[in-house]
Amino acid sequence: MTDALSLINFSMRDVDQAPESPGLYAWYVSFRAGPHDWKIKPGPNGDQAIEGFLNLLRKYAGYYEPLPIGLAGRGAYGAKWQGSLELDYPLREPQDETRVNEDDAAKRLDILMDSLDTEDRRRIMATILQRSAPVFSAPLYIGVAENLRQRLSQHRRDYTKSYDWLRDHPEDAEEVKARGKSFGARAAARNIAMEHLEAWVIDLADEENDEVTKKHLRNTAESAEWLLHRLYSPILGRQ
Repeated sequence: MTDALSLINFSMRDVDQAPESPGLYAWYVSFRAGPHDWKIKPGPNGDQAIEGFLNLLRKYAGYYEPLPIGLAGRGAYGAKWQGSLELDYPLREPQDETRVNEDDAAKRLDILMDSLDTEDRRRIMATILQRSAPVFSAPLYIGVAENLRQRLSQHRRDYTKSYDWLRDHPEDAEEVKARGKSFGARAAARNIAMEHLEAWVIDLADEENDEVTKKHLRNTAESAEWLLHRLYSPILGRQ
């Protein structure tokens, strides 16, 4: 038995290189930005790169936006109440400028805008976000597999199939986002680019021995998966 579990990562494009062994895995979405995003772009109203970089942050934050919560209840005389509760997500594009400007989120947004007002500050922000996943960030999805390569490859096939479908049927995106039957489908519905998705895996192959059988490993991995779901609540997992 090894002293430390093997922890490696693969982009979604490269999951066919994952080990054919049991283990756990977690999907993350990386933040991508380059000099063309943070360099100054002079315009008639000042540096246009500020708003462009803010929109990049909004898109990335949108990958993690929680779905609305369905509510239902009963009132007097059998009356039924139902509806949905939607989070006022701080980086969403404001719909009501007057209302948004009055709340604390708007003040925080102003502070964020100030932190993007120079080329160097935008570069530093991009570097922090690029390096934060997966060390600081919550995973999109956590799973367990008897064969990591096969399972991750299935995720890629689900993503590709759904992405191709949604390209021709964009009106189905909200339905797939809420009720897609696979991680790949739900990731495609949030319009996450494949090259931004990466899986970190814990390979359990070296842990198997006479005392710890493959069945034991599977049971342990499933228990760990259950616990990790409750600790990190991955946004694209099954609720």
